[in-house]
Amino acid sequence: MRFTGLCIAMLLVGTVHSTAHAQEGTETASVDLQQQEAFTVSGVGLKLAQDAPPPAATEPEEGIVTETPPPAPTAVLPEASETAVPAARPSPYPVTLKEAISEDLIDLSGLRSALDQPVEAQVLRLTLDEAIQLALQNNPDILIAEYDPAKAEAETYAARGEFDPIVSQKLNYSDSTASLDQTVRSFVGILGGVSAVDSRKITSETALAGKLQFGTQYAVQFSMDYEESTFGNYQGEYGGTLGFTLTQPVLRGFGRGVNRIRIRAGENLRKISEARAKLTVLDKMAETIKAYWDLVGATEAARVYEEALRNAERLLKLSEIRRDIGTSADIDVLQAKAGVAMRQSELIQANARIADVGDALKLLLNLKEGDRFSKIRLMPLDRPNPDASAVFDTDSYDQSLDVSVERALAMRPENEMTDLEIANALMEEEKAKNDRLPQLDFIGAYAQGGRDIKMGKTLTGIIEGQDSALTVGVQASVPIGNRAARGAHQRARLNIRQAEERRKQAQMAMMMRVHFAARSVMTSKVLLESTHQTVRLQEANVNAEERRLQIGITTSYQVLRVQEDLTAAQAQELQARIAFEKALVELQLAEGSLLDNFGITYTAGIVESPGSPAVHTAATEKLGS
Repeated sequence: MRFTGLCIAMLLVGTVHSTAHAQEGTETASVDLQQQEAFTVSGVGLKLAQDAPPPAATEPEEGIVTETPPPAPTAVLPEASETAVPAARPSPYPVTLKEAISEDLIDLSGLRSALDQPVEAQVLRLTLDEAIQLALQNNPDILIAEYDPAKAEAETYAARGEFDPIVSQKLNYSDSTASLDQTVRSFVGILGGVSAVDSRKITSETALAGKLQFGTQYAVQFSMDYEESTFGNYQGEYGGTLGFTLTQPVLRGFGRGVNRIRIRAGENLRKISEARAKLTVLDKMAETIKAYWDLVGATEAARVYEEALRNAERLLKLSEIRRDIGTSADIDVLQAKAGVAMRQSELIQANARIADVGDALKLLLNLKEGDRFSKIRLMPLDRPNPDASAVFDTDSYDQSLDVSVERALAMRPENEMTDLEIANALMEEEKAKNDRLPQLDFIGAYAQGGRDIKMGKTLTGIIEGQDSALTVGVQASVPIGNRAARGAHQRARLNIRQAEERRKQAQMAMMMRVHFAARSVMTSKVLLESTHQTVRLQEANVNAEERRLQIGITTSYQVLRVQEDLTAAQAQELQARIAFEKALVELQLAEGSLLDNFGITYTAGIVESPGSPAVHTAATEKLGS
């Protein structure tokens, strides 16, 4: 700084000396030198004079001593006459001051043309309720989740197949020749010397067997045969039997509850799948609402930046008027123009943000044009209104928090899911306990038969009981040690404990989530009020600073700064409003009350019966619609 001051002093002394003794023809050179010196002193965004080479020393007038500051060497100049014109030094700057602060340095046409480009996409105006309905009907994750209950129902249907009767049919034909042993040959030799027996036989056996839900196993058998043999002189003969067999367990495998465990577990799995599908509906509905508010926030942010652009353009016009009447400098116009360029770029970014969050919402709504992602532009119609919300009373925080926790423990799908998991674990333990019992079955069988060379008389003999047989018995088995069943029982008991601990863990997680969401609502409301007060303060600052500019006691640069502060405060207030709405959504999701608060009731969305195609029905229903 000292070096710069000395250089400026030398330049001023040289200017005075040259002006005092210059001839009339040297006025132009003197004026150029003064402009360069004034440019150096002004320092408006340009390089300081110390970057230029040190000026050469001029011969001082009588009584004036001029020194060059170290470390620059002292130049010894030849003696000049009083009328000599000093040589003009080259300018250290490539442009003049007027060129350096010319408003033409900033071109707004490119940014303006980008803002003025027409949007050719179709516009879909959408309320929040309409967005929710579209998501519930079209969201792929919801559609996928709704197949799980139908799959669980198929498992239950398959479990019922354990009690389906089974029909079996056997049909055999045999043609055999058998040599008789020595004893038989000697006996039949008396009858004619037969040494071998030829036999041809056709056998048909039909059976109907199955199992009842009490564990009873049954079988009905009907058999018919036709035989020709040597002993019958190849005379055909019919024989038939109708029999019925029952096997009844009295220990292991006895009871309707034990034998229907697979069916009961399948029904619980379906309910678990429905609860899981409802959880998916809740999550995707919450994501849709948040995405909708993000789109609202992006749209409102663009309006904030549009207003900021209008303010900057008004400042530019005011600066140009003040420059034209001589109360402002060119640098004020240049700064105002730079502010307009900045606002234009911010508005372009805000418009791009609208497109980005709009695409995110379209993905949740699964909007397509054929098999292509939709190019339609979404326009949200609803706006956040924190004052109208009655979801959570922040004035009675503790009481409202307790109410929200109770709602979560009653309404969240995880509660039903964990209860059903415990129920299935108890049924598994019941089955394992029954498997530890010894096997003890009562068996009873009865059959009637008939035989004749005519089929009709054979069937009559079966009905009349020409031949009959009755069998009654008991069969039992006891595994020694029975470690397999005992190990399975122990595993089932541990599964019950695990399911109970998972329920406790799930409840703690639900309560923690409610606490977190409620705290976020409280914080968002405080920030909303704080940012609102900040906006009011910044609006007053802008108004005051613009009035100061009109009377000439401030600069365009300072007005730009307070306008930037106002834009930032408005953007923060908008973010706080959107954050508050999203915090309320998160709280309702944590409570499990989101569907009820929007008047939506959930039902299973996929209906399919075996042998028929799947039919997708409405997964949700708007109450009153």
